[in-house]
Amino acid sequence: MNQISLSPYWSEEDLHVLAGITDFLQMVTVGNGILDRMAVKSDKRIVQLCAPMSRGGRGSLDANMAYFRKAQRVASDNGLYLFDQGPFQEAMIRLSAAHEERKEYCYDILHVFYRGIFKSRRIGELMFLPDWETSIGAKWEREEAPAHGLLITEYPEEWLMLIEE
Repeated sequence: MNQISLSPYWSEEDLHVLAGITDFLQMVTVGNGILDRMAVKSDKRIVQLCAPMSRGGRGSLDANMAYFRKAQRVASDNGLYLFDQGPFQEAMIRLSAAHEERKEYCYDILHVFYRGIFKSRRIGELMFLPDWETSIGAKWEREEAPAHGLLITEYPEEWLMLIEE
């Protein structure tokens, strides 16, 4: 899959470290480093898009990621300051492989990684794409958001047409 980041806040070193991580806590360190760089460069609220990835949504990881990437581009083109999670996908898949073999959801993605970056309080808003309700992860993010003071918003309808083109 080899995700290339849209964000200038990702470095080659971040991608190199991600390729060798062995647990989700190491991933939190990478994520918080990126969020720290973003916070230093701008006073704008950092936004994270939330949508189905591995399950739900369009039915496959590839279809969900393609839709997510388009949604990121449209949101960024419309001025949102986005935390790009895409490059984490390969590491998440690798670290959760044993759970997938057992047909289980890997809750460490949520309880360790996402909670770890939410606790940094660098992200200010979670914006939910359509079909978020079909995702274990997006449902958890929506429930977890208030504990970290995160604003919850919906992806604007007028932007959805631009994704579908």
